[in-house]
Amino acid sequence: MELSRRNFLKVGAVAGALGMGAGLAGCASPSGSSAKKEADKNAAASSEDWLGEAPNLTPNDCSKTVETEVIVVGSALAGSMAAYGAMKNGAQVTVLERNAAPHIGGMTISFFNSDTQKEAGLPMYDPVKTANDMFNLTQYRSDMRLNTLWINRSGELMDNLRKDFLEPYNQYYLPLSLEGIFPDPDQEITSYISTGVAFSETDILTDFTHNIHKFLEDKGVETYYKTKAEVLVQDDSGRVTGVIATDENGDHIHFKAAKGVVMCTGSFGKNEAMMKKFFPKHFADWALKYNSYEAYMGSDPVTDKQMDDGLGHRMLCWAGAEMEEICGYAAWQTTAWRSFPYLLVDTKGERFMNECTSLLTSAHIVADLPGHEGYVWQIIPTNDFQMPSSFGYDKEAAAKMFDIEKTEHYEADTIEELAKKIDVPADALAATVKRYNELCEAGEDLDFRKSKRYLDPIDDGPYQAWKMQYLFYCTLGGVRCNDKMQVLDENWDPIPGLYAGGNTVGYRFGASYESLLHGGSNGLASTHGYVAGESAATL
Repeated sequence: MELSRRNFLKVGAVAGALGMGAGLAGCASPSGSSAKKEADKNAAASSEDWLGEAPNLTPNDCSKTVETEVIVVGSALAGSMAAYGAMKNGAQVTVLERNAAPHIGGMTISFFNSDTQKEAGLPMYDPVKTANDMFNLTQYRSDMRLNTLWINRSGELMDNLRKDFLEPYNQYYLPLSLEGIFPDPDQEITSYISTGVAFSETDILTDFTHNIHKFLEDKGVETYYKTKAEVLVQDDSGRVTGVIATDENGDHIHFKAAKGVVMCTGSFGKNEAMMKKFFPKHFADWALKYNSYEAYMGSDPVTDKQMDDGLGHRMLCWAGAEMEEICGYAAWQTTAWRSFPYLLVDTKGERFMNECTSLLTSAHIVADLPGHEGYVWQIIPTNDFQMPSSFGYDKEAAAKMFDIEKTEHYEADTIEELAKKIDVPADALAATVKRYNELCEAGEDLDFRKSKRYLDPIDDGPYQAWKMQYLFYCTLGGVRCNDKMQVLDENWDPIPGLYAGGNTVGYRFGASYESLLHGGSNGLASTHGYVAGESAATL
């Protein structure tokens, strides 16, 4: 582990803190009034029929039967940790993956108070304060039992992984802390909950994902790739006893689970009916149009269909589970300068928010702006002002992380010329810039209360406009579970034999992913998956 924590953060930890990689700076993004017409044209799905009917499949329709003890549906991070948790507790484990390879996302995983982090000299977190901070950050919408489970058990998971997998398999790992790296001298926001561990120097979790699957295979876990789970099998008492799946040849297979089934099937962001059921219309339209879920499949073979169709959520609900009624999301922005709080304007040329806010919690604001295109413009002057980053890295590092030339941007000698190039009203943009400059000169942002240290007047041409396109990544809503990760029915009673982890689980976030929870989505997915596998093997 020769890479220093500070250098790691300069080249890539921002992507890890967001739980996302940096390779989407150049994503093409349609614009203009045609977008709304296109969205309206394609908005045929009804949110009321999002669930649909379960496939009429029974074990009698299957060409063969595979008997095992614990079945894990989905092989990404939560699924691999579920397989690990079940295997570590002595169970025979079978994993079903509909793709040819696991989905990969994020750079860091968050663990609390592990011996590994303590030995690295990192700060330990007070469980009481941390649990309450999380509850506040999620707008009191998360289930504190699920957050507390993460706080209480993730350190154990990290130390077990280190002993069983990381060191024996020479898997790179580096405990991190963002304290002192992402400064907040004005105390405008809650302190970062920063407990991430990186598993690559520059990449997302590619090596970790492939290596953990090699480890699981060596320990006897069998994975069926290109095998799509279709429906859960239940006995007369309602207990889940297995899964009916379809292989790449179209043959049905009955997988029988003597102990339990763990569902770790991820996002439903490409399911139009579900998006319109569990999100506001403008947000759903934007998310469907700018879904970037498959960006992390890399060079591995993939199917020709989008994976995040919500089938796992529907399988759970067909078996009696209850969905969270208002779901959260994860999203981020393209452009190398996204964490530098320059003046932002919408498509009408007007300022609309404090630019120094959480990167990930503003997508719904932007999606609701006039035109509902999900993009805004950064207006940048030419001067010697060294704009501080609100997220801890300098411009040189940002330029290395993101290919800035792939970001749509324009330059002009006057504000009026710039307005024409970006197709916003020139008089409105000029008025916005004039007002912004007055606030900068006064040293006080009376309109949105941005900190004085970020007030840089737009007073030195030529002027630049950088397009900041918001991209949707995944949904963060799902079914209700208890602290053993048993899936609950509408009466909050466990459905026997059924467990869940990852983005299939609900009540973990508020309206959105919270960037102050460093590696939070991966952290929750890992711990919840691990406990789900453990419970399936032992209860």
